[in-house]
Amino acid sequence: MQILLTGAGGGIGSATKAALEAAGARVIAVERRDADLVSYGEIQALAERVAKDAPLDWLVFAHGFISAETEFEKQKPEEIKSTFDLNILSVIYLTQLLLASVRPGGGVIFISSSAGINPNGRYAAYSASKAAVNAFAKALALNKPEHTFFSVCPGPTNTAMRLKIGEDPKAAQPPTTVAHLIKQLVFGTGEYHSGDVIVVHNGKISVEA
Repeated sequence: MQILLTGAGGGIGSATKAALEAAGARVIAVERRDADLVSYGEIQALAERVAKDAPLDWLVFAHGFISAETEFEKQKPEEIKSTFDLNILSVIYLTQLLLASVRPGGGVIFISSSAGINPNGRYAAYSASKAAVNAFAKALALNKPEHTFFSVCPGPTNTAMRLKIGEDPKAAQPPTTVAHLIKQLVFGTGEYHSGDVIVVHNGKISVEA
């Protein structure tokens, strides 16, 4: 089992890396220092490097961005651009460039957010970008039956991103809860179907209709 994992340097990404490796998977871990995923050129270069290790079994995209500014009118244009560049455009490009390297039966897991289902008024652009991730996963599932696509939507989770927006991360679910679900999806031990948008909130798992 060989898996590409972005956002591997912290939070849900690092917990996922540990869970997958403990289960025997080989993880190609990508951290922020490895590639600037705002840059299409660096995305292309990363995809070319990763493709040399093909075939892959899964792509897991756990990187993301949120602006700490809670008033939409005060968000800087570059922050809004980074929100969409990192949260949706980079995963579209990476999927487009790497899906051919994924074995049939494998697929892509997108780490989205519950804010993409129930929009958060304090983070309108972030919510919109994560809603786009969910729609992208569903659309691919309809068009690419040889692969499997999931969108995992964590609720509040104990990560640096949670701290960044001024919330108490310790009051949220641990990232290991999300990592355990991702491990289930990768190894096919849960009753889920391609195109499912799966919410992990306070440790409870549900599939959006």
